[in-house]
Amino acid sequence: MSRNGLVELTAAVLRYAALCIANGDEDALRELRLDPAQVREIGALTLDELANLETVRTHCFEVRLDPQRFRILMGRLVRARQAQELRLALIEADSPRLMMQALFGMKERDYSRTRCLAGVTTGAGRPASLDEQTEHRLWRAVGDSLSDNPQRPLEPDQYLRVHRQHGVPMRSLWAYTQRWAQERQAAAKAGTAPR
Repeated sequence: MSRNGLVELTAAVLRYAALCIANGDEDALRELRLDPAQVREIGALTLDELANLETVRTHCFEVRLDPQRFRILMGRLVRARQAQELRLALIEADSPRLMMQALFGMKERDYSRTRCLAGVTTGAGRPASLDEQTEHRLWRAVGDSLSDNPQRPLEPDQYLRVHRQHGVPMRSLWAYTQRWAQERQAAAKAGTAPR
């Protein structure tokens, strides 16, 4: 890391420490390995001093990577990227807004913006009804995987897999799985077997 980079890092860490002190975040201060005297000194810095840290042109921190935390961070980044790719694939497959809201908590504005960015222009109105043969094929594909939760009958990757394997429009797939999950829930309450 260049000297300028170290100076910027020092300034950022000291500002972060000052924020932790102001918020009383003792755990974060322990993570920085600051002793009580250093905490008092940082806490006494004025706003002008904090704003001008880069002008001092020196650094006081050693930069080390914690391999275990790095693996955790990288794992979280990979999972976040995969979740984002899955959300986009579902939007591109014309998933309805209520489905994206139930599966990901996606707000209407984000849903509309993502559809626009993905170039999805189809999908309005009531989903198409499936013919009896397709409906039976769909039931065989998802029946065992359905949960009793009408808000989330299948996991997001299951919807995409069934859509791709069976060519069922996503809006129809969502409507049918919603209905079947509600039927399962009602049957469970009544003590009867669904379907």
